[in-house]
Amino acid sequence: MCVIAEQTEEDLANLCNQLRKFDVTVIRPSVTDNYLDVKYGKKILPAPLTPRDYTAVIDDKVFMPTPNANELWNTLRGADWPEVPPVDLLRDGTISGYDNFSIEDLFYLDHTWLTELESLARKLGNEIIYDHNVDSAMVQRIGDNLYVGNWKSGDPWITDKLSTLFPNKQVTLIESHGHLDGRLCIVSPDLIITDSNIKVNHIFPDHEIFTVGSTVVKEFGKAKAASIGKWWIPEQLSSSGFQNYVETYLSNWVGEVQESCFDVNMLIVDPRNVFCSTEDPKLFRVLESHGITPHVVPYRHKMFWDGGLHCVTSDLDRTPV
Repeated sequence: MCVIAEQTEEDLANLCNQLRKFDVTVIRPSVTDNYLDVKYGKKILPAPLTPRDYTAVIDDKVFMPTPNANELWNTLRGADWPEVPPVDLLRDGTISGYDNFSIEDLFYLDHTWLTELESLARKLGNEIIYDHNVDSAMVQRIGDNLYVGNWKSGDPWITDKLSTLFPNKQVTLIESHGHLDGRLCIVSPDLIITDSNIKVNHIFPDHEIFTVGSTVVKEFGKAKAASIGKWWIPEQLSSSGFQNYVETYLSNWVGEVQESCFDVNMLIVDPRNVFCSTEDPKLFRVLESHGITPHVVPYRHKMFWDGGLHCVTSDLDRTPV
């Protein structure tokens, strides 16, 4: 875990440096370095490595989960947490006595890092909406269009809510069956990158659509880990003992990496530059044919943390072009 943590920090620092070269202002929230601050009974909460999974900025509205409710947090600190959230604390999906505070906010992640973002958003005059269901891993904003993914077929997800909040925008549902940014990347007004598990030709009839192979499939083909389907790390860091440790103590840290295609999970820096975590010659030729330069910015443990370059960033403000 020390090697994974150190290499992850190296890659995140490099990502920040590469973004600054394009005049991007980067904010990294403060995170406690004392594990006792995030230890609840036998449960240790993971680091908030994927801010895009929890935040979204659409026009002047900032969506985020409710930041830490300190009184409740401290009350439940000593609880012997089970594998699933305690049902007796639930009241219509929230904790009794704490409106707009989801049990998921407490059970799965420490959201105290959001306090800085909340203060910044208020200082800039944005409206804050505490809603953990709206995030830019599931909602892509292109001009006056909002494209929304879903978790299962036929599930409208949050399309009705967004249509009400943004009556001036066209809201379109895309059957993504998982995080939309793990299935599709709208790179430019005429190019879309997808994986093989999503069909969007009818939604984007005037775009060139290029389908990439899955990094997960490629990596899993090299070494069949016992954790296949959930998480994966390079063979030299893996052992049956480590796998058992993760599954026993850190199972709430890992996701289902086969749900995402990390070659699609690119970060668009500006109309002419895109960050990719791995090199794909075929994809790069397509990008370059559209006047877009791909830059390889490694993120070695994306398949352990279940998050690519798009996931580990969250756009707070962009200058229209």
